[in-house]
Parts: sequence; structure tokens; C-alpha cells
Amino acid sequence: MSPRLFARLMVSPAVLLLVAVGAVPLLYALWTSVHADDRFVGLGNFSALLADGRFGRSLAVTAALMVCAVALELSLGLLLALALAKVERRRGLLVSLLLIPSALAPLVAGIAWWMLFNTNYGAVNALLGHVGLGPVEWTRSMPWAFVSILVGVVWQGTPFVAVILLGGLTTVPASLLEAARLDGAGPWASLRHIVLPHLRPFFLVAGLLVILDVARAYEIPMAVTEGGPGDETWVVGIYLFKLAFNYSNFGGASAMALLLVAVLTAVSALYVRMVTNHR
Repeated sequence: MSPRLFARLMVSPAVLLLVAVGAVPLLYALWTSVHADDRFVGLGNFSALLADGRFGRSLAVTAALMVCAVALELSLGLLLALALAKVERRRGLLVSLLLIPSALAPLVAGIAWWMLFNTNYGAVNALLGHVGLGPVEWTRSMPWAFVSILVGVVWQGTPFVAVILLGGLTTVPASLLEAARLDGAGPWASLRHIVLPHLRPFFLVAGLLVILDVARAYEIPMAVTEGGPGDETWVVGIYLFKLAFNYSNFGGASAMALLLVAVLTAVSALYVRMVTNHR
């Protein structure tokens, strides 16, 4: 038996498993998306979905959440990474503690933030009361409901981004930073012209992970606001769930899932192009 054939035999179980896990559900979704009540409807589910205003609104809410989460998590993650890079003793312990939010299940994080933002007995309104400010209906009115979801998403995602960027900081050559310092460059100039260019691949990875995380967000928005007030904070995950299980429209839900895959692929490709082409 040739080494190449032996290698193919060794990897074939993993390949078959990946095909079964990935391809079979995709093919079933394709079949379901063109059927309604076991009747072939062609592109009817797609056209009905595109004409549904709630689908467009959920896309808009998700896009706004994605843009804000990417900007905040990358910015805060960079600040945390720069701070951790200056720590010389017990950095591993600090990183472990920092990753606790990212290690929590999203549902647990969502319930925790719902309790904190609760209008009647939440800690956030209690703190506002101590400084003389009135209670805010965080989960019941806009734009506070959106803000409360954003806080929960950013709180859970930022530590992981910080660890990725911290790893990137270790790749910055110390000789370049020392040469820049000897040439009279200040901390800001070194950060802008040396550190950030070296971190570009790490920003790319971290940003893509944030985009994917927000695109599939369901637990935190559902736990914090349940999509309210009304449907103002229906992210695509909430609407997809309701379409399939509340309205029993599995054809429409499958069509929506396929459209989201296409939209997410386009958004990810655009993000990669923006990051890689930026100078």
C-alpha cells in the first residue's frame, strides 16, 4: 500500500463525518426551502421572505449590533491587550480571570444581564438611583433595549478578542520598538506605525469571530429583551426561531437560513478586503 493511499484511508473517516454533519443538513435545508406543506413552491419561500418587513428589520438590527460590537470589542480588546502586555508577574492568572465571561454559556450571560438591567430591582438602576438619576426601562424601551443587548454581547466577547490581540503583541519585534524609541518616536507613533500594522492579521481573525458570533446571536438578546419592545430587537436568530417553531414555517426558516449564509459570506469577504487592503 502506497503512503498516499494509506494517508487517504486514515483521513477518510473524518472526511465522511464532516460531509455527514455539514452537507446532509445543507441539502435538507435546500429541499425544505423550496417546499411548503410538502408541496413544491420553487422560490416562493424566498420571495415571501424578502417581502416580509420583519425579516428586513431583523437584518437591520443584526447589522447595527454587528457594527457596534466589532468596533467596541476590537477597541476594548486592544486596550486590554496593551495593558496585559505590560504585566510581567502573574499574567497567566489575569488572563484566566479575564476569560471567565467568554467561558460562560451565552444563555447564562444573558440571564445575568437581564437581572442587572431589570427595571424594578436591577443593580444598574440601583446605582443610578444612588447618584440621583431616575430608573431607566432598559429592557422595555428603545434605544435602551438595544444598548442592554450590546453591553451583554460586548462583555462576553471582548476578553477573547483581547487574548487574540495579546498573542499578536508578542510577535511585534522588540528591536523595531527600540529603534523607534531611539529615533524619538513616542508611544502613539510606535503604536500607529509599528504595533497596529503587525496586529492586522490578528484584527482580521478577531473581527471575523465577532461577526460570526453576532450573526448567530440568540441567547443574549432573547434572555435580555425577548426581542422587545415589540419586535424592535429581533435579531435574525430570534426571527428564525419564531419563523420555524412559533409560526411552523419550516420552508421559510430554511430559506432564511440559506439567505443568511449568503449575506454572512458577503459581509465576511467585505471585511477581509477592508482589513487586508487598509494601509
